[in-house]
Amino acid sequence: MVDPLHLFSAGERERIRHAIDEARRGTSAHFSFVSVPASDHYAWFPVVWAAIVALVLTGVLAFVRPHWSIALGFAANAVLFVVLSFIFDWWPIRVRLVPRHFKRIALSNAAHRAYAAHVLVHSTGTRGVLLFVSLAERHLEIVAGHDAHAAVPEQSWNDIVRASTSTMRARGRAEGLVAAIQACGSTLAKAFPAR
Repeated sequence: MVDPLHLFSAGERERIRHAIDEARRGTSAHFSFVSVPASDHYAWFPVVWAAIVALVLTGVLAFVRPHWSIALGFAANAVLFVVLSFIFDWWPIRVRLVPRHFKRIALSNAAHRAYAAHVLVHSTGTRGVLLFVSLAERHLEIVAGHDAHAAVPEQSWNDIVRASTSTMRARGRAEGLVAAIQACGSTLAKAFPAR
């Protein structure tokens, strides 16, 4: 099994694990942390963007070179499409081609699947909280069970996400994650103190 924190340095992994252990010790609620490189593969975005750009460029080419034959235009379109598909498939470009709305949907779906796998399976789930982090999207989501959601206002979870995401951008991913884990642990300790 791959360590979900393998993308961090040894020192960062140690700090994140220590924060997770502290958060779990301070509460009777079930706290889980999941970190993934990306919420989705976004496999169809390079193909869609390659098709759009190839069609637009071929259209421009048809205006610039109106004497070219239709066959040559189709050939140019096909070559552009293939070349752009390979270029857009490179991960740093692919992830930037995905609109923010689709990234949020993928993140939310992945977070809820992880909640079912990590919280519901290991507890009754009603007092469970999952902190889900997707590194490619540079975003995190908190999924809370029924009791945890009732005990802690949703705005509190949203504030943790907002502050931690801001810290990730300003001071680095590890700093933001440690801040999020500590904030979740503190919030859960108040709502569900350790027995």
